Amino acid sequence: MPQPQRLLINSMPKSGTHLLTHVVSLLGYQDFGRHDALWPRIKDRLGIGTPVVLAHLRVKRHWKRRLYGLTGIDGQRETIPIDVTLPVQVPVSLAAQWLHAIPPGHYLSGHLPWTEATARLVRAAGLKNLMIVRDPRDVLVSFLHFVTRPQHVLSRDFLSLPPDQRLILAVDGGQGPHSGAPIMGLRQGFESILDWRREPDVLLLRFEALIGERGDGSTAAQRDAIRDVCQFLALHPDDSLIEHVCQHAFDTKAATFRRGKIGAWEDELSPSQIDWCTERFAPILDQLSATA
Repeated sequence: MPQPQRLLINSMPKSGTHLLTHVVSLLGYQDFGRHDALWPRIKDRLGIGTPVVLAHLRVKRHWKRRLYGLTGIDGQRETIPIDVTLPVQVPVSLAAQWLHAIPPGHYLSGHLPWTEATARLVRAAGLKNLMIVRDPRDVLVSFLHFVTRPQHVLSRDFLSLPPDQRLILAVDGGQGPHSGAPIMGLRQGFESILDWRREPDVLLLRFEALIGERGDGSTAAQRDAIRDVCQFLALHPDDSLIEHVCQHAFDTKAATFRRGKIGAWEDELSPSQIDWCTERFAPILDQLSATA
C-alpha cells in the first residue's frame, strides 16, 4: 500500500478553506495543526511550535518569527509572505521547518500567495498542494462581514469607512485608515493564489463544485470534485465513502462559517455595487470560468 500524501491546503481567504479541510478529513487525513489537548493549545497561544494555520495572526505571533524581527535577522534572510490580506514576512528557513514537519497522512492549511521562493519551498518539502477558490464577489461579501467583527485586527479600519469605501479598500487594497497597515486587495490576492496553477502537484477546486446541494450547488458536481481529490491523492474509495463525504461535507461548526451558500453577493450588494465589483473582478472571473 502506498504511503499517504503530505498535504498543503492552500486557499484564498473566505473561499471554503474549512469545507476543503473537512472533506479531506472525511477521506481519512488528519489536521497537523489541530490541537485538542490543553498543553498544545497553550503552546499555540504562546506562538510555540508549528502554527495551527498558516495565516496572519498565528504566524505573526510565532516566537521565532518575532525574534527574527526584533534582532533584525529578517533583513538578512530570504523571506516569504504568509497570508493574503495582511502578509507576514517569514524567513524561508522557519517556514521550511513548518512544512517539512507535516507527517504522511496529514495536512496543514493556510493562505500562501505564490512567489518563486514559496513555490521552491513547497516543492522541496515534497507536498501535494490542494487549493480552493470561489466567486470573488462571494468572497468579498464574506470578507466584509468577517473583517467588521469587533475582534478582527482590521475592524476599526473598515468600520471607519462608509460602505462603498469599504468595498474599494477590500477589492483594490490600500492603507488602513486607522491602523496604517498596508492591506492587499482581493484582486491582487486572487492573482497571487491563481498563480499556483503553474506549479506541479497542484489541484485547484471550485467552492461552487464542492459545496453540494446544501450550499445551493449540485450533488453531481460535488461528487465529481471529491473524486478529483481522491485521484489527486491516489485514493481509491468505494462509492459508499464518496456518498458519505457528500452527505457530510457541509459543516457549520467552523468559527469562520457564516452562510456557505453560492451567490450570496446577489442578495447583499446593490445593483451599482454589483456592476462595479463585476467590472473590477472581470479578469479573475474569466480565469475561474476557464477552470469550471
